[in-house]
Amino acid sequence: MTDKLTLQEKIAYRFIFNEKRVYKNWYGRFFTFNIHYNRIARVLPKIKNWYQWCKVWVDEGKKLEEIAARQVELKNIQSAIELFHHAVGCYHIGQHFFFISPEQKETAQEMARSCYKKAIALYNKDERPIRLEIPYDDCKIPAYLHLTHKPNMPLVIQVNGMDNIKEAENHFFGQGLLKHGFNFLAFDGLGQGEMWKQKKFDSTEYPKLFNTVIDWLETNNNYSINLKKIGLLGFSLGGYLAPYCASLNNKISCVVGNSGFATLEGTKGANNLKALNKRGILYMTGCNNLKDAMQHFDMNITKAPRLKIPLLYFHSGKDSVIANPKIHAETVMNWADGEKELRYYSEAEHCTIDFLDEVMPYITDWLKKHLQ
Repeated sequence: MTDKLTLQEKIAYRFIFNEKRVYKNWYGRFFTFNIHYNRIARVLPKIKNWYQWCKVWVDEGKKLEEIAARQVELKNIQSAIELFHHAVGCYHIGQHFFFISPEQKETAQEMARSCYKKAIALYNKDERPIRLEIPYDDCKIPAYLHLTHKPNMPLVIQVNGMDNIKEAENHFFGQGLLKHGFNFLAFDGLGQGEMWKQKKFDSTEYPKLFNTVIDWLETNNNYSINLKKIGLLGFSLGGYLAPYCASLNNKISCVVGNSGFATLEGTKGANNLKALNKRGILYMTGCNNLKDAMQHFDMNITKAPRLKIPLLYFHSGKDSVIANPKIHAETVMNWADGEKELRYYSEAEHCTIDFLDEVMPYITDWLKKHLQ
C-alpha cells in the first residue's frame, strides 16, 4: 500500500488528533487488555502528535518487558506474567490504527506476539493457551486455543476486527469466558495480525478461511470440545464477519455481533469512513487506492443467506466509526430470520466500548443460554 498522505490527513494527524477529540474514545478498549488508566495518563503527555503515537507506546512496552525479564530472574513469576501482558498491551496500543506506517505497525505487532509468548510460557501447563497453526492454501492460520480442560464443553470463537490481534483483548476475552465454562479460540484471519504478511483481506474469501478453521477442529478434536455447540463473537469488522460467516456455515449454534457494518459497498461507502478507517482498508487489502481496495472489502449482509440461528447484536448511537449506526442495526435485524435481539446503546461509542462493564456480562449470560 502507499504511504503517501493527503493534505487533509497531514493536517488531521498533526493538529486534530488528540486526547480531547480522538484518544479518549479508545480507552475502554485499552482497559479490556488490562492497561490501567494511570499508565495511559503517564504516557499520553509524551505524545505531541499522532506521528509519535506508535514509537512512544512501543518504548513504554520495551520498558515493561525489561522489568518483567528481571522479575523472571528473581523468580517472581506472577509479577513477570502481569508485566509481560502489560507490555503486550502497550505494543498493541502502539500499532492501534497506526496505518500510516506499515513498517512501524508490523514491528509493534511482532513485539507484541513475541512478548505474549514469554507471558504464556510462564503459565502452568494446564492453564496455558495452546498455539495452533491450521493449514490454509499455501500458508497457515495462526490461532490460540484456551481450554477449560473439562469434557464436552462448548466453544466460542472470536472473529477479529480491523485492528485486533489475538494476543491482546482476545486473550482477556478468552480468559474471562474460560471461567464460565467456555473453550475459546482466537485466530488471525485474512489481512489480520500474523496473516497480513501472507494473505491480504478479501471479504468474499473470508468464509472459506473460517470454514477451514471449523473443519480442522473437527478433524483434530483432541481436546474433548463439544463441537455441536459453537458460538461466534465479533466486534467492529468482526461484528459483520461473525454473522456473515455463521450464515454460510451450518455448524454454528449462535452468534454475537457488536457494531458491525450491514453494508459497505464501493468507494462511495468507503468515503463515509474516517481517515483512519480508510487507511485500514488500504492496509488490510494491500491496495494503493480505495477503488481497488473496495473490490476486496465489498460487504452487504443482505446478500448473504438469511441467518437462521440465534443472534445477539449490539450497536452504538454515538459511533465515531460507523455513520448512521441505527440504520446498520435495523438492516441486520431485518436480515436475521432466527431468534434475534438488538441492544442499542444510544450514548455509547463504537463497539459499546464505554459500556463493556454491562455488555460483556450480558454476552456471557446469553452464550450460556444458547450453548450450555
